[in-house]
Amino acid sequence: MSFIFKKPPLFIMLLSLCSCPAIANEILPTVEVEATNNAQNGQVRSNASELLQQQASGNTLGDYLQEHASVESASYGPAVGRPVVRGMSGYRVKILQNDTEINDLSAMSQDHAVGVMPKASERIELLKGPASIVYGASAGGTVRLVNESHHQFPEKGFSGQVDAEVGSNNDLQSLGGKAVATSDQFTVGISANRIQTEDYTDGHGNLVKDSDVLTEQASLVAGWRYKPGAQVIVSYETLDKDYGIPNQTSRATRIDMERDIYSLHWSETELFEQLDKLSFDLSYSDYLHNETEGGRKDGLFGQKALQALVSADYYLDDWLGKLQLSYRTNELKVCHEHGACDSFSTASRSGIDTNVGASLENYLSSTGLPYSHGHPMPNTETQAWMLGANAEKPLSKWGKEAYLSLGAHIEVRALQADSSNIQETWLMPSRVDAKYYQDETEFAGSISAGVKHPLTQNIQSEVNLSYLERLPSVDELYWNGFHHATDSYVFGNRDLKKERSVNLDWDLALQGEQSDWHFSTYGYYFWDYIYQDSAYDQNGKPLIDPFHLSDVWQTMQTDAVFAGGSVRNDWQVMQWKQRPAIWTNQFEASLAQKNNGDSLPRTAPYSYLTKLGYQAMNWSANISLKHVFEANKLAEYESATDSYTWLSAYADWKVKSRYGNWRVWLKGENLLDSYAQNHLSFLKDTAPLMGRSVRAGVRWQY
Repeated sequence: MSFIFKKPPLFIMLLSLCSCPAIANEILPTVEVEATNNAQNGQVRSNASELLQQQASGNTLGDYLQEHASVESASYGPAVGRPVVRGMSGYRVKILQNDTEINDLSAMSQDHAVGVMPKASERIELLKGPASIVYGASAGGTVRLVNESHHQFPEKGFSGQVDAEVGSNNDLQSLGGKAVATSDQFTVGISANRIQTEDYTDGHGNLVKDSDVLTEQASLVAGWRYKPGAQVIVSYETLDKDYGIPNQTSRATRIDMERDIYSLHWSETELFEQLDKLSFDLSYSDYLHNETEGGRKDGLFGQKALQALVSADYYLDDWLGKLQLSYRTNELKVCHEHGACDSFSTASRSGIDTNVGASLENYLSSTGLPYSHGHPMPNTETQAWMLGANAEKPLSKWGKEAYLSLGAHIEVRALQADSSNIQETWLMPSRVDAKYYQDETEFAGSISAGVKHPLTQNIQSEVNLSYLERLPSVDELYWNGFHHATDSYVFGNRDLKKERSVNLDWDLALQGEQSDWHFSTYGYYFWDYIYQDSAYDQNGKPLIDPFHLSDVWQTMQTDAVFAGGSVRNDWQVMQWKQRPAIWTNQFEASLAQKNNGDSLPRTAPYSYLTKLGYQAMNWSANISLKHVFEANKLAEYESATDSYTWLSAYADWKVKSRYGNWRVWLKGENLLDSYAQNHLSFLKDTAPLMGRSVRAGVRWQY
């Protein structure tokens, strides 16, 4: 699957192609982060390269986005960081590459890396409300990584780009580039990126073992414009990621992840009146990762997905909207067998009924829990039909900046479980649960409405209200076994109900002559919220699994409340050479509770950020100080996490010449060398955040 980077000469060849003369074609010249967008309520757009250079503290998707209000990163060291948006994590945040759902296992367990390289994207979008619901019912909204060349023709001509970066502390080395050539009818593009780091040291100067990462990515794109406004584009992308997990085990735990995506895009504009654009996307994704402990292959995860998507952009009177119909089939296979997970297998059967579940029943009788040392879940296949729609119209009586947005999403899912991979004595016997492996078809429906309107000439409000339904994932239902990377035993729950919530988001922006304010708040109420928590006996002692002597986690449901918000002020404190210096202050707070008032585990602590920045014609600089308060809103038996202060600084210099445009930048992270732990991480004790580091980079475009 990942043969490209197993042959270094080919990677070098791809990078050499990226250095051809070109015309710079950056989507956005500067970072564009806005609470709303005139074309679509609830949309925040950011230029990926600006996020990397100015904001990202690392190379994960969570690192790129965590400076945005109410966005955190569930970090498991430098390789893993899935974004947590307004307290929502896992499956409650949908991640798309263009309009296709990422086929990885990062939502299953937060030690699994997100199957994308943010650096290779051109733009990253955060969507909520009706703008998000067209893609699915995700309480935390949608994160959409966009590569324009995969869906539309670039400008005619040649363009190219090369990036290089080095860093201290973890010996960061990064090299990447891309090249695109486009004529009136044809386009072809190529890109390649490689990022490598070694083990890092924390704020106490201690080396964090097994924290090294190697990520390699490449893509090919070709397109044909067979008439004006009509195009066919095919693309292939491969991603390899080999990284360690800094857990408590004495033997090195590693994950080697591979993912390939093949896609076809067709679109045509202005087909007839009231239909602005019609498109069809077909993608096939093949994902595989193995988990090793001390070099022994103990776990293997494979997922294949095929998705077909028909999308129509329409206008009807003064309504603009999108209608999207998709079909997705997903096959998931899992292996857990010490030293024997080179491939997936079918277990042997004796044909003797008394053997079925014999070992599992013994543990159920002796401990009250059905512990299993076999494969942790059956092979599963899901087929889902999804219909999403949103529409937006101006509210002229409230002014030209006022819009009403509506959205809806329907999902029908058929789930099939094939237990032929599970060893006979570890099967769930029918006498314990006759419906455990039963096929089922489920339905979920969601709706959303949003209003964006100016209260006065300088005050603008946006409100989004949604009712969402989420079907439990296959691992939440079926997982029953040890997880090497997190060094924990996890019980799923076959009796989970679908998760339902009412979500309210409100943003208020006040614009002054020298000072802008932005207030953002949210409140979510969940029925049957799905979460994992540590398991304890009646005496308050943590349960330990009988095979690995590790902590036990159980998947449960409860009614729950999430609330929080942020306040941000951008103040032009002075003018220098007719350019303002901006002083930013931002405070964030959140809570997550069960309906009885008890806190849910891993609730993000309060934080305060102050930042001073200046941008001239050909250079910019900023310095920021972020204080994360002690995490003391704790679930039962959960440990507190100390506060810390994080100092960052950034400067860049831009030069334009006949030989191309250059940008050189320098960035420092955790300059106070504070010892810091991420309260959202299961591995906060063994994988603290990185100590002081300095990074330098250069970009050349032509």
